[in-house]
This record gives sequence, C-alpha cells and structure tokens, in this order.
Amino acid sequence: MPLMKVLGGGREVGRVALLFEDKGKFLLDYGVNFDEKDRPQLPLHVRPSELDFIAVSHAHLDHIGAAPLMYITGKPRIILTKPTLEISNLLIQDFLKLNSTLVDYEYSEFVKMSEQAIFTDYGKEVDIDGYKIVFMNAGHILGSSSIFIETPSGHKLLYTGDINNIQTWTLSGAELWPVRIDTLIIESTYGSRNHPPRYKVEKRFISVVEEVLSSGGTVLIPAFSVGRSQEVLTILANELPYADIYVDGMAREVCGIYLRYQKYLRDPSVYKRAVERAIFVRGVRERKKALKEPSIIIATAGMLKGGPSLWYLKKLYDNPKNAVLLVSYQAPNSPGHLLLEKGGIDDTEIPFVKARVEWFDFSSHAGRDGLIEIAKMYSQSLRNIVIIHGDSESATSLGKAIRDLLGNDINIIIPSNSDVVNID
Repeated sequence: MPLMKVLGGGREVGRVALLFEDKGKFLLDYGVNFDEKDRPQLPLHVRPSELDFIAVSHAHLDHIGAAPLMYITGKPRIILTKPTLEISNLLIQDFLKLNSTLVDYEYSEFVKMSEQAIFTDYGKEVDIDGYKIVFMNAGHILGSSSIFIETPSGHKLLYTGDINNIQTWTLSGAELWPVRIDTLIIESTYGSRNHPPRYKVEKRFISVVEEVLSSGGTVLIPAFSVGRSQEVLTILANELPYADIYVDGMAREVCGIYLRYQKYLRDPSVYKRAVERAIFVRGVRERKKALKEPSIIIATAGMLKGGPSLWYLKKLYDNPKNAVLLVSYQAPNSPGHLLLEKGGIDDTEIPFVKARVEWFDFSSHAGRDGLIEIAKMYSQSLRNIVIIHGDSESATSLGKAIRDLLGNDINIIIPSNSDVVNID
C-alpha cells in the first residue's frame, strides 16, 4: 500500500513537500515559504540517500526552494522541465542573496542539483526504477507541470501542482490528460472562492491605465518577476500600442527566458511583439527617463518588499495624477497589503500615498470552480483526493464542495504537516 508523508504544504500555502513510499521513495516538490517576519520556513527533513528521485512541478520557491538541501550529502535524480530549472536558477540566487545566513545550502548545491537533472517535456514518458512519470501543462507559469505517476505497485496518482485552467495572454490553460487515476493531489490556494472573469479584470485594468496616462500621470505596476510581469506586459503592449512600457528588475531576465522557450507559450508571436515594444531598464538613466513623461512601469517586487518597485513608489507616491496598480497577491503584513489597507506603508518614507492605488485579480491559480472541475474530470476512477497548498479554510471549503458534487464514495483527505496518509 502506498504511503504519503506531508513534509510541507499541509493546511498552508507554500513549502510543498510530499514524500511517497511504494517499493522506493520519491518527493513531489521541496519548497519554502516565509513566516510573518519574512524568514524562510523549510519543510520537514528527509534523508537524500532514501530517495529514488524528486519530481518538481515548477520554478517558484515554494515548490523548489529547499530542493538544493538534498544535494549537500546526496545526489538524487531530479525531474523537471528546462524552463523550470532556468527560472529557478534566477530565483534561488536571489533567495540566497537575501537569506544566506538562514538556510543551510549554498549556490554550489544548486549546481549539483542541476547536474542530476532529467529534463522532460509535456506528454513525454519518463521511466525510473519501475515508476512511469508524465508531465502535463499546468498553465501556471512557463514550464509549470501537473505530474502523473504510476508506481511499481500499479497505483496511479496525479499531482496538480499549482494549476490554472483558464487561458491567459501568455499561456494556455492546463492541459490534463483524461487518464484513469486512483489518487488526485490537488492544490487549494483559492479553494474557497472564485476569481472574477478575466476579461472583466483586463477591461477594467486597461481603462484605469488609459485614464491615468491621459491625465498626464505615470502608472507603476509592481509585479512578480515570473509570470505576472510577462502577462501584464503582453496585455498592455497589445491593448495600448501607443504607450511607453518600461520593465525593471528581475523580470527583464525572465522575459528573456520566456522568449527562449516559445514552444511553451500560447501565442509566441503575440509575446514576441510585446517584448519588442518594451523598454528594458538597465540603469539610472532609463529609470529617470521613465519618470519624466507619462508612462507605464512594470517593476519587481510584486509586494513592494524592495527592489525597483519600491524605488519608483518613493518617486511617484506624492502625485495624485499617478497610479500604483497592484496585480500580484499581497501577503498579510506585506508592504503592498499595508498600502491597500492603510493607504501608506509604515516604517518607510511613504506614510501616505496620494497616487491612485488599486488591486487587480490576475491570479495564475484556478479558483474553486476550476478545481472542482478537475476533480470531476477524474471522478469515475478516483478513490482518494488529497487537498494541499491552502489554508485550513480554503482546503476545507474545497473538500466540502467536492463532497457535495461527487458524494461519499471518494476518500477526501486534508492532511496537516507531518501526517502520514495510507493511499489504497
């Protein structure tokens, strides 16, 4: 009987780490998250020597940020897409710059991890020690994957990873195969609510940007460097072809990675045109130019925790003609969350922001109904649904909604960290 131990991601968002045992052991993801003081929190430990392999769903730190720990004393094989490794290289280097004294690995361990990589692609079957592994497009960020695994005992499981089943400007929605599975492991970040229709969010977003520019203001868009910056750039470049669009921060490098892996994009020509329209900021001169005239500035970090976005905010906050349009998730107690809640950011030079401030829901996670549809898709063969990567409220709400739809024949499990689950 297969066993699953939850090392992270149980009734919490992030640091997903799932250890499976079935005639061998393997990990699904091994990530980090951050506490209220922004200190990294690692998953529970597993000995690298025990592992046959690690399968990584995508490049965000909450899914791969702790994986280099496995390469201090071990060298398990790691299965992932090429863009996942390339993007995670950027993110982990940045993570170590900020947290090197708080984590036990160095960049050299990431290099060792890279040397053990087995690259796969959507629909390609990988066979390791009796395990059959297939990655499918999860629609979340470039190279993100849902992972199907058939174990040596014949148990079939599907791990959604972070999944988005709606089409966006840059990516197709999740493309899950109609295979028979016994166990579905599903994220629940937004298990208790739906997102507004994307076309309405985009229409409102473009309207506000046009309004600010026409009044002579500058639009600052703090955005996550991976995914959100590229999505927003593509929307703006196509909908507002006359506007000057500046891109600053790590998003510059990630835009280049998206170009190198165009086969993962929904419409490479649309994205390529957007990148050609962008003005990539590479120094103080371009930053000053961006501030001199009405323009759009896409800058990292998305929660205003530092980086170029905070620098621009300090230049733009005091003018009511300007706007700060937040397009990324704002964690509680983050500067972006405080700005939305209080109109300013405590303990900074920005006690009160006169510029227009709004938040737009451009989430790259499926909402409740999208997650339910995934469960319904596999319901004929499903015996177990394991709900992870969501707080207790979201996970419980999703479990109840699935139970109401599919009845009591399916075993629904909402584990906490350190729980061991028997999967029959």
